[in-house]
Amino acid sequence: MLRAKPISRMNTRQRKPLLWLAAAAGLCAAATPFAAGPAHAEDTDPVVMTYEVYFGGLHVLSAKAELDRTDRRYRLVAQGETQGILDFFFSWRGNTESVGRFEAGGPVPARHRNHGYREDRVRKVALAYDGAGDVAAVLVEPPPDLEEVNGLPDDAEIGTIDPLSVIAGLSETLTQGAACSGVFQVFDGRRRYDLKVTDEGTQRFEANDYSIFQGEARACGIEYELLGGDRKEKSKYVKTARDRVVYVGRPLAEAPAIPVRAKIETDFGTVMAHLTSIAAGGKQLALQSD
Repeated sequence: MLRAKPISRMNTRQRKPLLWLAAAAGLCAAATPFAAGPAHAEDTDPVVMTYEVYFGGLHVLSAKAELDRTDRRYRLVAQGETQGILDFFFSWRGNTESVGRFEAGGPVPARHRNHGYREDRVRKVALAYDGAGDVAAVLVEPPPDLEEVNGLPDDAEIGTIDPLSVIAGLSETLTQGAACSGVFQVFDGRRRYDLKVTDEGTQRFEANDYSIFQGEARACGIEYELLGGDRKEKSKYVKTARDRVVYVGRPLAEAPAIPVRAKIETDFGTVMAHLTSIAAGGKQLALQSD
């Protein structure tokens, strides 16, 4: 396995943990295409979604995602950038992508990447997998600062899957009519964690000015156990984050079931992600601006 050598060190600021929570809500929602069609459908048009993320009522992040699913292969792409007051103090943009295929035992990733940009600094992660879906190469630039983050286990990448391919596996499970549940060993290049998804029933949403969705959605609770690569000093936002939920629904009959809302509670406010547009099957829904 190949690992990149140290290139530079990225400074951190007090508002960065809030960015992580906003990005977690926005990109998690944007990159969660729970399929609702046949288990191995024929060629389909990409589904494009946009989301806006708020913290304590303030607009802090915009996100966009595209799902391209062809027969037994998948490609998920998501991108996001800060907005409003968070952008003023901590301007950031990022994008992530996973490509792989479906087998009888679940998704088999081929590659995963994640890029983050702030001012003239870039953070990159690239994972390459062999034909069996095992990690074959890892590129991380800049590498973790072990004075600030916990070290990874020696076998961090063994038996793991990337975050977006976890979502692809859940897609297959839900396609077969099962609940949104499971435990996954995840390695994203920087962090190793176990992810637990729990079905929390359904909830009905009324129309509002933040989202195009109204109707019944399934609540998928999200919990995780960090096993390495996480920051040693946790912020007040991260320490108090709880009740992480992604709500999955179908705003268009022509589209798969997708996340329509995401929520993370903290002692200092609620992070909310809202679906603001979707395009699929030649049809489109979009939130009307004043």
